[in-house]
Amino acid sequence: MSNPAKPLELKLKQGNPGKRPIPQMTTVGIASGKAPPVPATLKAAGRKRWAQIWEAAAVWLGPSDAPAVELACTLEDDIAMLRRTMNGNKRQEMKLQWYWAVARAKKELLTAYSQLGLTPTARAKLGLVVAQAAETESRLTAFTRRVS
Repeated sequence: MSNPAKPLELKLKQGNPGKRPIPQMTTVGIASGKAPPVPATLKAAGRKRWAQIWEAAAVWLGPSDAPAVELACTLEDDIAMLRRTMNGNKRQEMKLQWYWAVARAKKELLTAYSQLGLTPTARAKLGLVVAQAAETESRLTAFTRRVS
């Protein structure tokens, strides 16, 4: 099993000692598009994640991606249900089984997120750089304010 690809942002900061070609990067700003309607099959956790995914990734996600986004959101609902079942179980050995079920589901969810370009490595493969919504203060400015 190979190591995951290094995010493009990190490659640019650290340099490119191997001189391998770096994909052309595209800066992604805030999406102006509207999310597709929330599927009726989703429960609370899935509905919340649906809105978050379309808000964060609407620039590169399109209507044809809705089934994959729905799958990820369904996994969110499943994880919430598994957690409730785990927490409601009084027998420790049963709690442990539910814990491992949650862990497996989270792994599947991470795979789904990667396929949607929602992880740094997946965005690097797409050649995307997600712009931050608000600029953070530089260390020097923050230090100067503390000293004053």
